[in-house]
Amino acid sequence: MSTLSVRFTGGHYHATPWGKAQNEGAVEWPPSPWRVLRALIATGYAKLPEWRGGVIPGTGISLVEKLASVLPSYRLPEATGAHTRHYMPTKGNPTLVIDARAVTGIDHEPLLIHWDVALSTEESELLSSLAERLAYLGRAESWTEAELLAEAPAPDASWCRPISEAAATKTAEDESVLLLAPLTASAYAKWRVEAATSSGLPKRKFDALHPADLLAALQVESGWLQKQGWTAPPGTRVAHYTLPARNAIGITAPVSRLRPEPPRAEFALLAMSCSARSRTPLPLAIRTLPQADILHQALASHVGRLPDDQVVDAARELLGVDADRVPLSGHRHAHILPLSLLNDDNHLDHILIWAPGGMGVGAQNILRHLRKTYMKGGVGELTVRFAGAGPRDAFQKIMTRRNLLASALVWQSLTPLVLPRYRKKRGKNSLEGQILAECSSRSLPVPERIEILQEASIAFRHYIRRRTRSTPPPEDFGYALRLTFADPVAGPICLGYSSHFGLGLFAACPEREV
Repeated sequence: MSTLSVRFTGGHYHATPWGKAQNEGAVEWPPSPWRVLRALIATGYAKLPEWRGGVIPGTGISLVEKLASVLPSYRLPEATGAHTRHYMPTKGNPTLVIDARAVTGIDHEPLLIHWDVALSTEESELLSSLAERLAYLGRAESWTEAELLAEAPAPDASWCRPISEAAATKTAEDESVLLLAPLTASAYAKWRVEAATSSGLPKRKFDALHPADLLAALQVESGWLQKQGWTAPPGTRVAHYTLPARNAIGITAPVSRLRPEPPRAEFALLAMSCSARSRTPLPLAIRTLPQADILHQALASHVGRLPDDQVVDAARELLGVDADRVPLSGHRHAHILPLSLLNDDNHLDHILIWAPGGMGVGAQNILRHLRKTYMKGGVGELTVRFAGAGPRDAFQKIMTRRNLLASALVWQSLTPLVLPRYRKKRGKNSLEGQILAECSSRSLPVPERIEILQEASIAFRHYIRRRTRSTPPPEDFGYALRLTFADPVAGPICLGYSSHFGLGLFAACPEREV
């Protein structure tokens, strides 16, 4: 009795069954008897000094013939199917190649190959020597450590064992697999005589196509077999094996989540770009409101595509509506604030998303998957990329250029403030009254001083101040204001009509920051 123990030190086994193309992704599991014997013969030629003259000694011949005379049984370690895909240069053109393999893991149980045959002492010593020198089995990346076991368990029902062809069709619980096995030496000699009689080929040509004996048949190269048109290697047969369910190559469950859920974020930043090298195709700052409105429409279209457990939260955080699409109060949902962060050329290049109530995984996933937005009357499509999301501390340095998140006593309009109600000379609907009401609705303190900046207000006259699909503002005029508070106030500060779309945005005055 002879049992070979084979451990795959790299944790994987690569081998394509005979008759299968590599890109079919099939793995020969277990290793076929034909492959195992060829690997042992190749090891002898490469590693044993007495074989290097190209002649196998008598002990080697008798060992191979004895191992070929019986079909081995296998005890298989647990294995999982896997593959990689990469491109290989073939005739100057890259070709996609699939590398399928059985993954056993580094600390797996060894593969046991058992031949129910008695070997002489010399044959056992030779088999042990070949096993110790076996570097790989299958393709060269299937590294192995092998040994001939002095004591081994006897094959039982848990092993992969040969069965008759008739029994293979009746196996219900277990799987039947086909493995390529060599003929016995006597069977090969008989087959060769019959083939010589029936082929009608001249002896020289017949001998060139048909190896002289079983040992020669086990040594022919695969390329030669394919070139000569052999559909199966000469001197082989197809052996039926029963493969217990636990020994079959398994599959792993797909990973449900590749990354942990991101924490809730108060801020997110989107970067806008276009294909042109210059910044001139980017929208001007006067288009702050329509650019924010276009992005809002894109967010609304994406909310409906989320899983059911994320739709309600994302709608509340990004759109400011509840489950029944009723608008919410409190200004806790997203403010879409287009900004010019890179240069002072009045071209919008980023969009800051500020949600005082925070944004969960659904809202952040929508922002991560945005790819484009548009500019009416401009270049058309603009590229949008998610730059990051996080808490206030993470964004204070980024927003230093525009002083939006600073803590200051004095704040001045960065975009025009449009009053939400008709302006009166005095009372709650006066300019001051409406500003106080806006500050109160956002839990801001009462400003000590409210100044109207006349020249800056005139400079804001080109800003677009109404949304195309919404009710126009009561007063189509944009004010530039300076607000002074008694105590420092932290931004962002957004007040007035369409303050969730970039209007009424204030920046801290640098000389009065604290």
